[in-house]
Amino acid sequence: GVHAVVAINRFAGDTDAELAAIKRIAKENGARDAVVAEHFSKGGAGAVDLGKAVMAACQAPSDFKLLYDAKKDPIKTKIETIVREVYGGGAVEYSEQAAKTIAVYEKDPAIRSLPVCMSKTQYSLSDDANKLGAPKGFTVNVKDIYVSAGAGFMVVSLGAINFIPGLAVKPAYYKIDLDFSTDPPRIVGLS
Repeated sequence: GVHAVVAINRFAGDTDAELAAIKRIAKENGARDAVVAEHFSKGGAGAVDLGKAVMAACQAPSDFKLLYDAKKDPIKTKIETIVREVYGGGAVEYSEQAAKTIAVYEKDPAIRSLPVCMSKTQYSLSDDANKLGAPKGFTVNVKDIYVSAGAGFMVVSLGAINFIPGLAVKPAYYKIDLDFSTDPPRIVGLS
């Protein structure tokens, strides 16, 4: 897999013993390195050691493999693989809206071949903020899916995720059009 490097953010009240314990525990649990980072208080100079550790991890041999083939695998396979292999889930259920959208996207090779980005609660590996930590065997609910064309991936909305207010999933410019039935053509959708 990927070599993990743990960044230990040093705060003013942290003791050296606490930082050493975090470093020891991280390495005992598989981290390639664990580095105290002081970029908050020292700027870039406080992150030099972390940068060196990340560079060393990147240069080390690795048996990294992608979870799925974005170009070949169906969209549901991509989603279900992430749920099983990354989150530890057991099943995926799709809302009617998500299933319809996926069916449309599967017909477009340019969209079907995009990787997926999962949008979910940060409190759990599941889609339920009340299932804290790392539950196993849960069912994830796919509420919706949309293409983020500029970023080059599909966003899969899981559970009761809310997007930042003011940033619509579909930009307002999609509503703007030209009506050619009048002469001259008129712009519609601006109000």
